[in-house]
Amino acid sequence: MHSYIQLLSTPTADTAGTALILDVGLKRYMFGNIHEGLQRVCIQRGSRLAKTSEIFISGTTEWKNLGGLFGVILTIADATASAVQSAAENIKAKDKAEETPKQNTAKSAKKAKSEAERARIFLEAGLDPDEAIRRSGKDGDPQSLRPTLTIHGGKNLTHTIATGRRFIFRKGMSVEVNELAETEERDSIHPGRDPDWKDDCIQVWHLPIEPSFETESRTISPEPPRKRSFDEFVEVDAPSSGNTEALVRHPLANNASSITDNELRRSVVSAMFGSQWRIDALFETPLKDVKLPASLWTKDPETKKLERYHPPKDNPLPDISVLARKPWPGALVDKLPPAKPSRIAMSYIVRHYPQRGKFLPSKAQELKVHSMIFSALQNGATVKSQNGTTVTPEMVMEPSRTGGGFAMVDLPSVEYLHSLLRRPEWQTSRIMDGLQAIVWNLGHGVARDPALRAFIQQYNTLKHIVAAPDVSPNYIALDSSAALIISLNQVDSQRYPIPIHSNLSPLLPPSITSGEEQSTGHMVAVRDYQLQLEAKLEEREPATKQPFLDTRRVLELASKEVLELAQDVKSNIASADAGVDSVNQRFPGHDAEIICLGTGSSAPSKYRNVSATLLRVPDCGTYLFDCGEGTLGQLRRLYNPAELEDVLRDLKMIWISHMHADHHLGTTSVIKAWYEVNHGHVDRTRNIHNGGDGQDDLIKILQQEKRLFVFAGDQMIHWLEEYSSVEDFGYSKLAAIKSNPRMSPPSADYSFMQWGNVVVGLHSLDEPIDEAMRQATGLRNLVTCHVDHCHDAQAVSVTFPSGFKFSYSGDCRPSSRFVQIGKGSTVLVHEATFDDDMQADADAKKHSTMSEAIGVALAMGAKRLLLTHFSQRYQKIPELAALRRDRVKFDDPENSINDAGEADAFNDTGFVDHNVQSSGQPVQEVPSPLEVEASDTTPYISAALPLPDPVSEQDLKIAIAFDLLRVRVGDIAHLEKFVPIFQRLFEISEQEGKAKALNQPGVVAQRKREEQIQKRKGLQKKNSQMKQQRLDRDADVVRLEAAG
Repeated sequence: MHSYIQLLSTPTADTAGTALILDVGLKRYMFGNIHEGLQRVCIQRGSRLAKTSEIFISGTTEWKNLGGLFGVILTIADATASAVQSAAENIKAKDKAEETPKQNTAKSAKKAKSEAERARIFLEAGLDPDEAIRRSGKDGDPQSLRPTLTIHGGKNLTHTIATGRRFIFRKGMSVEVNELAETEERDSIHPGRDPDWKDDCIQVWHLPIEPSFETESRTISPEPPRKRSFDEFVEVDAPSSGNTEALVRHPLANNASSITDNELRRSVVSAMFGSQWRIDALFETPLKDVKLPASLWTKDPETKKLERYHPPKDNPLPDISVLARKPWPGALVDKLPPAKPSRIAMSYIVRHYPQRGKFLPSKAQELKVHSMIFSALQNGATVKSQNGTTVTPEMVMEPSRTGGGFAMVDLPSVEYLHSLLRRPEWQTSRIMDGLQAIVWNLGHGVARDPALRAFIQQYNTLKHIVAAPDVSPNYIALDSSAALIISLNQVDSQRYPIPIHSNLSPLLPPSITSGEEQSTGHMVAVRDYQLQLEAKLEEREPATKQPFLDTRRVLELASKEVLELAQDVKSNIASADAGVDSVNQRFPGHDAEIICLGTGSSAPSKYRNVSATLLRVPDCGTYLFDCGEGTLGQLRRLYNPAELEDVLRDLKMIWISHMHADHHLGTTSVIKAWYEVNHGHVDRTRNIHNGGDGQDDLIKILQQEKRLFVFAGDQMIHWLEEYSSVEDFGYSKLAAIKSNPRMSPPSADYSFMQWGNVVVGLHSLDEPIDEAMRQATGLRNLVTCHVDHCHDAQAVSVTFPSGFKFSYSGDCRPSSRFVQIGKGSTVLVHEATFDDDMQADADAKKHSTMSEAIGVALAMGAKRLLLTHFSQRYQKIPELAALRRDRVKFDDPENSINDAGEADAFNDTGFVDHNVQSSGQPVQEVPSPLEVEASDTTPYISAALPLPDPVSEQDLKIAIAFDLLRVRVGDIAHLEKFVPIFQRLFEISEQEGKAKALNQPGVVAQRKREEQIQKRKGLQKKNSQMKQQRLDRDADVVRLEAAG
């Protein structure tokens, strides 16, 4: 057996930790930190995850170590789904294959004779023929093809995965969680224990490590009774987010007293990935039992067709039966029981089984063993020879040898070091024999500790591979994206900065490169490093010999044509700057800066990260609109540490448009970074919510404490709350505001929002609260509206004291309501997922085309438009002049009823929205926000507000966003001039890419194989023709002889 480990990532700005793959041929295992950006790294490096069946998460259970887990799970699920389907179809086709009766009879007789002979030989050797087939894995059972992914880790792992139940959904792949149990934690100190987990290939011992200053049974003294703070009031009394479908209580939740909290969590995870739920499955139920609002139907008694049913809003419900969707089982639990933060850090020792020696056929033949039994001997079976002698595997094989292995050790800080060094496993020969390497994933300062260095010297026969933020170089982890940005930098260096990076280790002199053995007995880890464990320990040649992106080479390869075009545009801009500056001074916000941190849709790709847009407004603050996975890494590539601290100190608001994971999975990391900068040390031992003495203290809290505002739908707020019991990432210092536009009056100047049970806003009915909110946020107003994309998808428009107005669409179809709230916007950032020739895709997946985005900007009267959220499948840049500017069809939620509901429930990311709702019918009056009840039937009255006067196409300036774009609002007009250059740049890049692809070794080899095949076919055809000619000549000779 051959096996090797390969490093996927080490600590950089893009990748917060260390991850590796153990490849044993037919299976792959992932170890280390499943950090944000790991999915994107695997795409970049071409690391296929289809064979991965086990994930072992190291370190503590916190977002830094598992923020990329949801993305990796979905990548594995998608990668295995097609393979499983193909294998199942092959088995089915094989079973259905039929032959002619004559052939079938002859072949069956021959096969029966062969099987009878085989059975006789196996029985004489003392073996069961059927069992031999099963052990060989050739029984062809389709059920064995169903993949299962098992995730191993420390305490709270199950809880963390279960928090994603409202936005993660997959069928066809089971997910099991093997979480550290309390009994395992106690038993893990016994040195002679059996492996904690094993399969046919490897054995794994868990090493749960606690900080040395913590006792095993730490208790917290009870505190005297006191009045609840505002935050505690919010946490306890805020209404939970209910499911909007029918009968949505989880069966386990109804009997919570009879089960453990972890059983409830496990049932949630099982339902997230293993259910047979279908969106089109309806069941009949009395209307009075339905939890409204919900999508309902009735069946016409005459036509038998389904008709959408809208229950009366004010009148009593009729006594009828309706058809409703069965609720998605993964989201039937409204609220998870809270977890308790754990400081246990997981490490692992991994060992292969002892390797059997080489099989010696000559020995077996000498002992009169039938050749058909050789495979059974190799698989460890004891057999009988033809003369009746018992033959064991040891008699016909070379001596076995100890299996190789490695350790994955994760030490977050020096507090964990002495607990690790005292563990008995290091002195246990059963575990240590055959161990070949230790991969160290270390926190700040641990690598310098003398105790660790002494340990490395003590075990100097092992290979020590060290990764740590203060040891590993901050190299570019995402080459394709960085190379694109560097190319754009040469075109427009003012707005596309080169990503901050360094290829040198902070602890090594420049003369020594990472990946080389050091005098201290260790080497600094680098990506793609491979170490073969079986058949013998040796370093493997990586697929790419250059571990780092050669940025100098990227600069040297720049097209002279593109550079000349760029210089012409820059000269043109410089000559026109005086006139542009005078125009800029006439509209507010010209000095505000927009930073595009993620401009792609659906999932991360090599070239674009997922959605995130930063807005910096002088004298007001910094604001983040959507926060997809990897957003903090993008900030670290853009700003040096001192600059990033300034950005985080100035950060006042995060807006999340909807609960698709490509828009919010980076939120936790950004909040924690803000928390550490603004509130110092993070206490991970307890999650204490500080605040005032009740609801009346809201204004005092905003005046006395620095809070980070998070505006989002209620599901996002509840997700943050549920995860906050796992780690103190800063939830206690948030102002978590639920936005609910359906409860807003028909006004473009007000949106209904709640902080817990307190109605808040910047233009609400309570002026003191409004003023406190305006002072704390730096905004004059914030207005939201629902848009047509998925459940609770919202767009937002914010206005600043200067009159600068910024509108952000999120994901949506063109919306007239959004046009209304954003009328007169200075800048509109609108999604443009699809090209115009993909209108059908835009309609089906509820996104916008580029022309539709432009149409919204024109109708809104926006001065500037920034297009973003491009499909990851297409890298080309559109011709702006060729885009259609005709009238846009506005698809607002109240006019968008999809009977099938697929588009409401699923989007192109594959993430689920389980609350597929009816949108109701318009009414003539809407009550005040304090009187209306939350209902999906609350309308938007588009006639209540006139649409803004559209701007002319000449006045609207359009820019196309790329990752790490930094542009002042007043300079957006300049970006339009660079579009033709970017188009030419991409054309040249595409041509070079095709040429390079044709010259790759694999492509060249394939081309040679195809040429050889054609040559062989030509020879076969020629030989066939020559044979036919000979036959014809022979036939002529026979005819002549017969005639003569």
